[in-house]
Amino acid sequence: MTWFRPISLCILLPLIAAQLNYPNDNQNYNYNNNPNNYNSNYPNYNSNNSNYSSSNPNYNPNYNPNNSNYNSNNPNSPNYNPNYNSNNPNYPNNPNYNSNYNNPYNPNYNMNNPNNPNYNPNYNTNNPNNPNYYNSNNQDYNRNNQDYNRNNQDYNRNNQDYNRNNQDYNRNNQDYNRNNPGNSNLNYNNPSFVSQPLDQSDCCEEYCYSQDPEPYLYFGTKTAYDSISRRGGNQHVIPDCTPVQFWSIIRHGTRLPDVDTIRSMRNMNRIHAEITRNYEQRKSFPDRGRLCPQDYDLFRKWHFNESINEGLANTLTRQGVEDLKLLARRYKTKYPDLLQNYDERTHYFQYSTDDRTHDSFQAYIEGLFEQDAFRVHANMINGERLTNPFQNCPRWQQDENARYYRQSESQRFKEKSDYQKLVRDVFRRLGFRFSLNSTVIDDMYELCAYEKAFNPQPKSAWCIAFNKEQLKIMEYIEDLKYFNEYGYGNPLAEKIGCSSLKDMYERFERTVNGNSDGNKAAFIFGDTASFLSTLSAIGANKDYSPLNAENYYQQSRRTWRTSTMSPFSANLVASLYQCNRGEKYRVMFFLNEIPVEFPDCSVGLCNWSTIQQKYQDLVRSCNAESMCNGRGSAASYYAEIAVLFVTLLFALKM
Repeated sequence: MTWFRPISLCILLPLIAAQLNYPNDNQNYNYNNNPNNYNSNYPNYNSNNSNYSSSNPNYNPNYNPNNSNYNSNNPNSPNYNPNYNSNNPNYPNNPNYNSNYNNPYNPNYNMNNPNNPNYNPNYNTNNPNNPNYYNSNNQDYNRNNQDYNRNNQDYNRNNQDYNRNNQDYNRNNQDYNRNNPGNSNLNYNNPSFVSQPLDQSDCCEEYCYSQDPEPYLYFGTKTAYDSISRRGGNQHVIPDCTPVQFWSIIRHGTRLPDVDTIRSMRNMNRIHAEITRNYEQRKSFPDRGRLCPQDYDLFRKWHFNESINEGLANTLTRQGVEDLKLLARRYKTKYPDLLQNYDERTHYFQYSTDDRTHDSFQAYIEGLFEQDAFRVHANMINGERLTNPFQNCPRWQQDENARYYRQSESQRFKEKSDYQKLVRDVFRRLGFRFSLNSTVIDDMYELCAYEKAFNPQPKSAWCIAFNKEQLKIMEYIEDLKYFNEYGYGNPLAEKIGCSSLKDMYERFERTVNGNSDGNKAAFIFGDTASFLSTLSAIGANKDYSPLNAENYYQQSRRTWRTSTMSPFSANLVASLYQCNRGEKYRVMFFLNEIPVEFPDCSVGLCNWSTIQQKYQDLVRSCNAESMCNGRGSAASYYAEIAVLFVTLLFALKM
């Protein structure tokens, strides 16, 4: 067996060397990332290191949750305010941050106290002088405040660690740019921004958006909740059954666009000017398919709303606040015994760290509990595994091949003749003699969708560019994107989305087994990713054939439609019923207040035994933490080294 020894050494020594070198990389954070882009050269950047990158000159050790200077239990810390410490034994008597204890009229937290000198009335949702947002002017909660500033280096979109100028996440990248003046391929004012000339005779379908009594209102994930909600009637009333537990996951309400989309929207002033010149000076509109007089008049009067600025990017709008308040009130009416009065022991709330989800939570609890909303406490023990699972999943972020695949189907569809015809017809309809870059189509669609979401009732000036069939094509592109990112087109989505399913299942299971801790209702506030992955985990809206770039017409009656699944303020509710006849416990699912159809359930009502059969295996195997981190814990890492050493010694003895 002497031949085995050198072969074994050749195989095992590189493996051991790789393992021994591994601690210098960050085991739990970004071990595949380019060291030039993400600080993997700092040996102390490991999330298990007590100093958390003390050798990194760009990282502040005082922000380390393992550092004594930032320890919430360290009374000697000069950097930590004991009045803000929920673990401080003096907290029950702390009037400055007491929303849940014995101070019923906390002047620093009272939204309705006019005598409160510390409260900015612009934060008050009942203040008639605040037409748009929660507190855009309050210094203590201001996005322009250095302590909470998106321009602050620690929270900076221009910071390399969170940089939209980074090639991997760059809207200034040639393939993802609408605003970069140096990009000759995508700049509105550059001659190369146009492509082939267009036939100016007959154009396309005659359609007058302004005169349509039933315009198309489905815009994917930017759909207004009012556009799809049908309220569901009394289907929550189950004969001989009483609701005993309520669980819900809720997507944030209508929000403003992100920074780059706002800039793209403002940039559309130039396209608007070109279109008006096409119609008033150049007279280059087509003979057939031109804008009707009513549509052109609506479009001519449009101007960009300058109150939508980068400082308010991603914040909840007034429409978003109202939608969530009304949604909460409707559910309270349907389930008064479970949702009427707040009790910290029986009501559980959780939201992600994004402002839009926090403000959605705030609006929802105001709808549920009105003047008692200030008493509501949100539990953040589980971090963001439920509310923002993909952002905290290294495997998801690092899987470049999967990312390419997720984007490829919607891109392939854009190469099809249906989409290419859409591009030509839209530009001809607007009077262009040449077809501009298709990113302009995307910008028009974004403006159309957002303006309808901000104000569902009025007509949107930019929707005049599209007829109904063209809007359906644009909707399908978004459906393809999300199907392959957070839906059934991506095997990881179900595995990551199982966390919220597990939360619901285990809460109901304790009640069914008689081990309930008294919990009546649980609410989780998240984003599109967490919401759609949860729907994938429970098996909702699953079509017989998967969506792809080739079967657009066959999918005209698809159930995977993001407009109806995940509009702004989308909500999934599971309600556990105790029944006097038949099986004792049953579960009813509602998606946006409409019963969810499952093949083995009756109009959304499932026996508990069916729920067990459908989800028990997935729940028991659900371990998003292990799946996301890939290599597992530090213990398993050192176990791997031990196995390699034992194998090496065995080989040497042979």
